[in-house]
Amino acid sequence: MVERNIIMGKAGGTAGKNSVNYKISLPAEMVKELGVTQEDKSVLVSFSNGKIIIEKKVNA
Repeated sequence: MVERNIIMGKAGGTAGKNSVNYKISLPAEMVKELGVTQEDKSVLVSFSNGKIIIEKKVNA
């Protein structure tokens, strides 16, 4: 487990004037373990029981 801060900033482009963009950086080791690469970077993000879950998308 690692501790991270969420980066919050104003959304740009055609977003509403009160829109906020949220980002978090992930440790490289965790991303590599998921199997994410430059060519295959699709993931699924879900929220369950107060936890954010990131899973590698499996292409059928």
